[in-house]
Amino acid sequence: MLRAIVLAGAVLFAACAGGCTANETRDLQFQLRKAEQDRDALQQRLKDEQARGVALQARFDTEEKKWNADRALVSRLTERTDQLTKASEELTRQFEALKERPVSRPTVSGSPLPPETDESLQALATKYSDRVWYERSRGAVSFASDRFFDAGSDVVRPEAQPALTDLAAALGKVPASDYEIIVVGHTDDAAITRPETLAKHPSNWHLSVHRAISVKDVLVKAGLPPAQLGVMGYAEFRPAGSDAARNRRVEVFVVRRGEVQPLAPVQRPKQ
Repeated sequence: MLRAIVLAGAVLFAACAGGCTANETRDLQFQLRKAEQDRDALQQRLKDEQARGVALQARFDTEEKKWNADRALVSRLTERTDQLTKASEELTRQFEALKERPVSRPTVSGSPLPPETDESLQALATKYSDRVWYERSRGAVSFASDRFFDAGSDVVRPEAQPALTDLAAALGKVPASDYEIIVVGHTDDAAITRPETLAKHPSNWHLSVHRAISVKDVLVKAGLPPAQLGVMGYAEFRPAGSDAARNRRVEVFVVRRGEVQPLAPVQRPKQ
């Protein structure tokens, strides 16, 4: 098209070279200007088409990248689907195998202690049900102080000795290398007022600890190793409830070694 416009301009120029009237000259000039306008319009159209081509190419490149990304995603999802299918098939196989196995109810002892010790302590609590309580879930035994000691005394009553001897026999079945035995004394919140009691036990703190020591001594005499035992006293500050008689008690805890952490000695600063 542009070539035709240029040729038309050349023809007009050649025609006028031989002589033209004023009207012919004006016609030729008009035709030339129109040809130039057509040329400019065609050139602008060419630029527009070129810009459109560039935009289309960029869009094509973008869509191609997106398509490649989608194809990679589909590939990964297909691979993951294959993996999940294989895992599902394996789980189904295991499930079918489990269905063929006989079902047995697990044995739960209800106590952290060895079964033989647990059974012995249950028998102890049954034998002395009026004065001994056994909490299986904690491996702990509680004695009613009123049945083991006279009021304000830390001397174990003779009739209470058999129960403590039986306790020592039961506790002797736990490995000393694995378990510790902690004896803990408690009192009610009544202040000590009798002079003869105050002479030996100035406070409920003293009385609770002294009773724990007395029980410990009976257990050692019955055969438990001293190094396996420990004593504590809480006076009236760890009540079991609102019943004062229930609060006057001595408890024995069987715990795994390491559960009761001793406090390391305080180190003196270097001078």
